Amino acid sequence: MRVRLSSSLILAFFFLVFGIIWIFVSDSLLVNFTRGDVELQNKIQSLKGVIFVLASAAFIYLVSNKLNSRILKANKYKDEALTRFNMLGMATNDAVWDIDLLTHESYTNRTLQDMFGYSQDELRDNYTWWRTNLHPEDEKRVLETIDNILETSGTFWKDEYRFKCKNGKYKTIFDRGVIIRDHKNKPVRLIGAMQDVTHQRALQQQLVTEKLLHKNEMAKGILQAAEAERKKLGEELHDNINQLLGVVRLYIEHALNNKSEQETLLKKSSIHLKTVIEEIRALSRSLIPPTLSDLGLVESIRELAESITVAKNIKFTFRNDTVDEGEITSSKQLVLYRILQEQLTNIIKHSHADHVLIELKQLPHALQMIITDNGVGFDMANNRVGMGLTNIRNRLEIFNGKMKLTSAPGEGCKLAVEFAD
Repeated sequence: MRVRLSSSLILAFFFLVFGIIWIFVSDSLLVNFTRGDVELQNKIQSLKGVIFVLASAAFIYLVSNKLNSRILKANKYKDEALTRFNMLGMATNDAVWDIDLLTHESYTNRTLQDMFGYSQDELRDNYTWWRTNLHPEDEKRVLETIDNILETSGTFWKDEYRFKCKNGKYKTIFDRGVIIRDHKNKPVRLIGAMQDVTHQRALQQQLVTEKLLHKNEMAKGILQAAEAERKKLGEELHDNINQLLGVVRLYIEHALNNKSEQETLLKKSSIHLKTVIEEIRALSRSLIPPTLSDLGLVESIRELAESITVAKNIKFTFRNDTVDEGEITSSKQLVLYRILQEQLTNIIKHSHADHVLIELKQLPHALQMIITDNGVGFDMANNRVGMGLTNIRNRLEIFNGKMKLTSAPGEGCKLAVEFAD
């Protein structure tokens, strides 16, 4: 490493050399010139002193002027460097810093002072100031990281930590720096920039919290949907099937005691039992659609539509835009089927529609199902989202799907759901 000499030391060194040379050279010339004439030597000796003073003044002027030019040039370069330093910080909005690890001299731009509220005097020993204001929970980790890089041959360093401002509050900082080393690989300088990421991290944490709350809402919705399914199943069993079975039991008991009415009662019992069987099949189909594994999604949709047409007198049109069922996972097929069931239930309950269009489309990078009815529709601005649509949305989000609902009074309703391939 080069040793830098001060201007004063350089000037003193040159004056010392000049003085010694003058003494020996002038004395030698004096002896040769006077040839032993003592009186002449004394006269010239006095004149030599005057000449030495004048020569010294001229020499000092020349040397100091040269040194002063170098100092002015160095200061100009330093000022220009500091200007570029500050302009760089202004352009990037980062707090730029530069630390000499040997002298502990440091330079910082205005942004660093504004970012944390400290004065320039407080930042004079930048490295000590920085280590002192690290958050206690981050201090050990951050210092161990940078000390390890300084002790090894590392060149780049970056970290994220909390840093205390002048007002006592902490900001989250993303800091990165470059380590400059001498020819012996010893670190001599650190240059880097700080970025205030407090707002970004707060937004990220808010997003994580919102996602967690959304997942909790989804789980709650799924549980509510399952509870509603169980309630519906219980009501069907209690209010319909149990009642029919109770009537059948009474018919059979009465038939056992009244042989004259036995045939009539047994026929009625058979009719009721047939109804019970159909109700149980309908319940079974709503819980676990066996046709998905046997017939596939397309034929299962057709069968569901036909069964509703018979029961509710609603006409269906089904369009399949060359969807390859083999490319659709069984879980997605089941979700599509459940969504269709849910929306058809909504149509039967609320729309008063007599025609429903079901479309399956294979888009370039997505699978789409569209369900359109010609019912009474509703005002989307004033209509609260019901459990049915909530269930549909929850099912879609499990597979990162999306839905779009379009409706207006007197214009029916259109539901489009989409899964990315």
